Amino acid sequence: MSELLTRIHDICISGNIPFVTFRLPGQEQSTTYIQTSADHVQWNTVREITSMDGFLMAPFDTGNGDRCVLVRPDLVIEGDSIEPSIANRLSGMEGCGSSLREENPPVVTGREAYMDQVGSIKASISKGAFQKAVLSRIRTIEGNYISIIPRMFRTLCKKYPEAFVYLFKSCGQFWMGASPEPLLRRMNGKISTVSLAGTVPYAEKYMDVNRWTAKEVLEQEYVTRYIHDVLRSFRIGDYRVSSPYVKKTGSLLHLCTDFSFDFDRIASRMWEFVDTLHPTPAVAGQPRQEAVAFLRELEPHNRGYYTGFLGPVSREGDIDLFVNLRCMKITPGYLALYTGGGITLDSDPQAEWDETRWKAESLLKILRIYIRDLAPLHEAQPTYR
Repeated sequence: MSELLTRIHDICISGNIPFVTFRLPGQEQSTTYIQTSADHVQWNTVREITSMDGFLMAPFDTGNGDRCVLVRPDLVIEGDSIEPSIANRLSGMEGCGSSLREENPPVVTGREAYMDQVGSIKASISKGAFQKAVLSRIRTIEGNYISIIPRMFRTLCKKYPEAFVYLFKSCGQFWMGASPEPLLRRMNGKISTVSLAGTVPYAEKYMDVNRWTAKEVLEQEYVTRYIHDVLRSFRIGDYRVSSPYVKKTGSLLHLCTDFSFDFDRIASRMWEFVDTLHPTPAVAGQPRQEAVAFLRELEPHNRGYYTGFLGPVSREGDIDLFVNLRCMKITPGYLALYTGGGITLDSDPQAEWDETRWKAESLLKILRIYIRDLAPLHEAQPTYR
């Protein structure tokens, strides 16, 4: 990734020009969309989305007032093929996007509070309220680090070649992440999705599915059953499904099951299908409605676009939507790292806390390269700085 692309990022960020750069899993080159037109495309719900070309970012819960946002591909940069004149053109543009606002830092949940929340979820599960809930928390780093973000993005791409890596800024939202989880992909007339859940640190023994604990297996099984149910509700009976396998993402392992079917089966109802599919029990819970209602009351923060979905969309071509995981929100006053994990009746509160720490390391190890005075976090502390 070239220094010229980093300069393009700097210009777009400082000039409030909506843009996104993303790199699909397994690919070497990134793609950048820059919106030069002033007409912003947003939808209140997923089902309102119309077929347009661009990069879509959707929140976890549109009920909180967050909207689905599209960055239009008025200017497209493939890889490092950048004409120097593009930077000059952008430098002379009047920004058409919203500037980043100073925001009060979100509520940050420390270790004891998080473990108490795990206990509350387990108590509700034992009473039959639901079977699983995915609890999230935020870790913040106070200060203005916007200047390091373009360089950090380059490092993130190198560190996680098998992840969906992105840098997004539009409509007052500024996010970066490296997600391991596809939500829905359309390619060559086929639709694919995946049941991804359960997390352990990498160890050779866990490459064998049979070595995973019953808790982790059940956590992923809830997601697999849910996807089966969604497919059947759309009367898709001839889909293909793999056996569970282990997927390595960075220093973590997850249990996965792949699904695929012909796009023609949902061609006229695709966004209805996406809305039914998301959020899966991998990021919400099971049953979904009951778990999400409980989490709205329990979590002290608005997830915003964390555990939502995002990716490039096209009227006629490929669609690549990923769940927004291993991500952070960027503001002038702080960085907010989002992390979480699935809670079941067999969950151990300390183990669940540790899992959120492992996941946060995906970004923290990159941040430490650029923020050299970033002190290690004691697990009982609520914030970094």
